[in-house]
Amino acid sequence: MFGYVRPRRDLLSQPELEEYRAAYCGLCRALGKQYGFAARFLVNYDMSFLYLLRSAPAKAAEAAPCWCPARVCGKKSCTLDRAGFEPVTAATVILCVEKLLDDIRDKGFFRSLPQRFLRLLYGRAYRKAARRLPEFAALCARQLEILHTLEAERSPSIDATADAFACVTAACAADLEDPALRRPMEQLLYQTGRFLYLADALDDLKADCQKDAYNPLRYRFHVTDGALSAEDQAYLTQLTDSSVNLAGAALALLPLRSHEALLENIVYLGFPAVFAAVKTGKFRAKDSLWNKRKTPKTDNTGETI
Repeated sequence: MFGYVRPRRDLLSQPELEEYRAAYCGLCRALGKQYGFAARFLVNYDMSFLYLLRSAPAKAAEAAPCWCPARVCGKKSCTLDRAGFEPVTAATVILCVEKLLDDIRDKGFFRSLPQRFLRLLYGRAYRKAARRLPEFAALCARQLEILHTLEAERSPSIDATADAFACVTAACAADLEDPALRRPMEQLLYQTGRFLYLADALDDLKADCQKDAYNPLRYRFHVTDGALSAEDQAYLTQLTDSSVNLAGAALALLPLRSHEALLENIVYLGFPAVFAAVKTGKFRAKDSLWNKRKTPKTDNTGETI
């Protein structure tokens, strides 16, 4: 359920792109420093967005060249912000391990062996992260249990299932003391969570139909050959557009001192372009905008020109 919160890189200036890469690499570095080398593999675009969002009301942290295990002969620019990364790295570990537990429950013993191994591998990191954010860890477990119950009931309610996950993402800002920051940030993260859940559900629809796995779209709409009708897809697009618009309204309420252009790009341009690619089945394609190392020229929806 990770990987859908991305910027339109082709519409970022070079300094903005370097700023985004530094935040991503900084999160990777912070995960390794705080939770061990294996935790570096938990880095993802969505939690990089969370760091950018949480740190935006303050002055941007400095970046410096740091050793990168993926580039043995060179270094990458990394944002150096230990205090800023601490809650984000803890939330990253908790969310990723809870996702592993959810996968273990959904699969049989033998099919879930890789997830069981990873759960053991990240057990110590999870306990440390849960001590850092105990309320968030408890809420995560509670909300994902609600989601598991809805899945077991084959619930056709898109709102109920998306809400169960969105409450988790909204809680990533619950520790902020200033209500002027916390309230719009929680709203933005809640709508981001809804967007994530709906985009993931549509992206996985065909595979879930083939595996007879739970997907709320299967029970809410009439699905033919793993695809929605044009009418149902238009309705789902309206739901995601509503979340994007509300996320944008919440972003406008935040006092942004840094990362403003990046955050606006992700919310206003990245969200719609990602969902457009998911709808056309091109999001996972090797030649798509989201999987190319060099960013091609594209139109306003993210389609390659």
